[in-house]
Amino acid sequence: MDKNLVLMTNDKCQMTNEGKIFRIIDANLNRATEGARVVEEICRFILEDEKLTLSFKKIRGLMRRVIRESGNQGAGYQGIGRSGTLLKKRESVADVGRKSYTKSEGRRESFEGVFVANMKRAQEAVRCLEEFSKLIKPVYGQRFKAIRFKLYQLEKELHPRIVKAVKLDFGIYVVTDQEFDHLKMIRRALAGGVKMIQLRDKYISREQYLRLAKKAARLISRKWAVFILNDYWDMVEKVGAAGVHLGQADLRTVSLAKVRKEIGDDKIIGVSTHSYAQALQAAKAGADYISVGPIYRTPSKPGIKPVGIKLLRRVLRSVRIPVVAIGGIDKKNIGSVRRAGCRRAAVIRAAGAIV
Repeated sequence: MDKNLVLMTNDKCQMTNEGKIFRIIDANLNRATEGARVVEEICRFILEDEKLTLSFKKIRGLMRRVIRESGNQGAGYQGIGRSGTLLKKRESVADVGRKSYTKSEGRRESFEGVFVANMKRAQEAVRCLEEFSKLIKPVYGQRFKAIRFKLYQLEKELHPRIVKAVKLDFGIYVVTDQEFDHLKMIRRALAGGVKMIQLRDKYISREQYLRLAKKAARLISRKWAVFILNDYWDMVEKVGAAGVHLGQADLRTVSLAKVRKEIGDDKIIGVSTHSYAQALQAAKAGADYISVGPIYRTPSKPGIKPVGIKLLRRVLRSVRIPVVAIGGIDKKNIGSVRRAGCRRAAVIRAAGAIV
């Protein structure tokens, strides 16, 4: 066959497919940037993390920049990066995938569901951009591959934080007490719709606590509530708890970093704080939430002077992690806690009245 005829045939095929390649790149650039934008909004408004928000903003800009830079590369693709070129090639009405809408697309159960769906959408779309941009110039495939792996890393970093953000979206936090029947208290709390429960008993043995915690875990899991252990961080996996709450005394024997390493990034670590300095330190050390108290006088902390609403307000203004007011909170004074800007409150004796 004539060599010139082969070249002409190849050029014709290239030009015939040009519009289709443009449409694929357009669709996947939209899909990738849209998915990244949804996750960016989660970072901004749910996690309130400026650094992560900026990371996704940069990724969206980088994807568009790679497309723009490809505008003068590759036969048949000149102008792909020019303003309006992809838009002109778009055929949304004629797109055979326009009406495709699966059952899973029509429902999201939580922020975690929104996060997972949009991270996967962005990753898959970037893979398409990676493959089809190779037809323009291989180096662009390499650039999209780098973006794809950046998304994988961000997904690993973000997913446990999203999971915990969902679990920490509560109003009332019931803490059981040795003066009451723990399991009865838990059943009552669950019946009242409580979504966060901590098993606290300072007077039973380690073995007794483990047996009790396993029973409590079975009860709580049936209602999809969040179960937190008190002090015993090394039992979290054995019990199947969502995390642990540590006191200041615990932190004198083990670091928060050590606990995090042992129980994993997906588990919740709460820390009791009784001063402004302790609150800042716990937040800086990586606590997922802190309790501040006692706000009012309470039999649970005999002889300890209340820290009051003033400290609670100050802490709320200074940290970006969830803050739980605790200590002497009941039906009469919980309104003051709410007015201070704290929407999370832990209750012990007043649990029955409040829930």
